[in-house]
Amino acid sequence: MKIVCDTNLPLGRTLFSTLGQVTLADGSRLTPELVRDADMLMVRDVPLNKALLEGSSVRFIGTAVTGTDHVDADWLAEAGIRWVHAPRANGESVADYCIAALLEYAHTRHHRLDGATVALIGVGWIGGMIRRRCEALGMRVLCCDPPRKDNPRDVEAQNFLPQDVVLAQADYIIPFVPLTKEGPHPTWHMLNAETLKGAKYGAVLINMARGAVCDTEALIAALRDGQLSDAIIDVWEGEPDFSPELADLAFLATPHLAGHSYEGKVNGTIAVYHAACAYLGKQPAVQPILPPPVIPKITMDVQNRPDEEVLWFITQKLSMVVADHLNFLDIVHLPEAQRRRRFAIQRRTYPYRRQFCATTLYLQHASPTLLAKAAAIGFRLPDGNAVTP
Repeated sequence: MKIVCDTNLPLGRTLFSTLGQVTLADGSRLTPELVRDADMLMVRDVPLNKALLEGSSVRFIGTAVTGTDHVDADWLAEAGIRWVHAPRANGESVADYCIAALLEYAHTRHHRLDGATVALIGVGWIGGMIRRRCEALGMRVLCCDPPRKDNPRDVEAQNFLPQDVVLAQADYIIPFVPLTKEGPHPTWHMLNAETLKGAKYGAVLINMARGAVCDTEALIAALRDGQLSDAIIDVWEGEPDFSPELADLAFLATPHLAGHSYEGKVNGTIAVYHAACAYLGKQPAVQPILPPPVIPKITMDVQNRPDEEVLWFITQKLSMVVADHLNFLDIVHLPEAQRRRRFAIQRRTYPYRRQFCATTLYLQHASPTLLAKAAAIGFRLPDGNAVTP
């Protein structure tokens, strides 16, 4: 059993060597020759298509990420290649990144999140986490999810609102939908010139879902004319290409890093490892143990400090969103070929970031309300119980 494993899968050699002979390869440099005699292929978001796999002996692929835009599912089915992904692996990582970005925005722009309104478009696994965390911060969350509402057995979704209704009221617009071009509710360019005109004037757009959910040119126009006051962009139409103009206009711009916590990557590796074990009819032989975090605890006297200021301070000690933004700005105005290459490099060489749940907070003089907020956005409290929405 030969298994080609992307070097960007943490613990990849440790896990997959229990199933066969592992050959490590840089996923960004995979060629048909490298995978031709492999039985299994384990990657992150490498394009999986006829160009790479035709004529190979690969019969099982694990792609250790949430999205599937890079997978030619129809061709793989025709070729008889089984594939799996990891749809819930990095959800908490994305939720951490989104909340850290929100708190950074509110702190810098001198806004209060408490009492602000969010239009949450897409209330699935990640969207649900974002909803609970925003509500814990005192935000009013208006939910829109047409596919869920179409299901009469989804009782909760029957109270969700149409997109135009939530956009008209929202201070913050947060889509968390997969990218689809077909079906009754396509999401490609879901936020376009027409829909953005119906948004509340001066709203802030946060896109950590898929770049093409937003029409890039319409988004740029909305930012230039003030229809949108700001944007926080982690995903880009045409990745690894991206719009330098949009990056310049955004309050925060990062190269698709929200899900790149260490836990998020490890969870993805574990998910596809378990799926590979099931495919081969074997029991998982390894239970990974994560290393201790760089910042295992934060001790802070919070007396007379506003809750949002405390949470901003704590999240910025752990989140890398501002540093990621500054690093990204270094490549924005390079020639196109270099931009594309550096975009991929920044993703593949991303530094070690742990999720909020790896850190225990010791907040002296904290109110029960502040402790509840800290727990709701993922932190551990001194009793040792992690509360992860």
